[in-house]
Amino acid sequence: MPLTDVTIRLLNDTDLPAYKALRDIGLQHDPEAFTSDFDTASALPPATYATRLGQPPDDHFILGAFDASGAMLGAVVCERESQLKKRHEAQLVGMIIAPKLRKRGIGKALLQEFDQLVRRLPGLEQVVLSVTASNAHAVGLYEAAGFVRYGLQPRAIKIGGDYHDKALMLKTL
Repeated sequence: MPLTDVTIRLLNDTDLPAYKALRDIGLQHDPEAFTSDFDTASALPPATYATRLGQPPDDHFILGAFDASGAMLGAVVCERESQLKKRHEAQLVGMIIAPKLRKRGIGKALLQEFDQLVRRLPGLEQVVLSVTASNAHAVGLYEAAGFVRYGLQPRAIKIGGDYHDKALMLKTL
């Protein structure tokens, strides 16, 4: 599928079932990429994610990537810090691209639109994220979007007896 057939837009209430389905696929396919676990999250109703919906200048939003038929291909979430001393910072969380559609530019397109939207949030100075350190493709994608690594959280995720480190990244706006 050419990237020209992809539309990036903010999600609304009617998109929540598709978002939850995509998120569940991500949790199942890449458990080391999320702090949530599949068994717990898959039992939640789609409405659980309504608190993440918003539109700039709101402090939170979900961007989705859709094909020409309206199917959701990927998504990314922005959550701005609520505490006064942290209001200058937002977190990029929950980046998900459908496993079969990765490495086609969807993540790059989502990050470009994400950047445009966060720059419209008054007083926002930086965006932080954590990414599975061993996921070289994802780390490279974030670096290409202007994020720099500032730390490493060893053993951040434990699945069974296996640990996964998280690379901590920051983008100054």
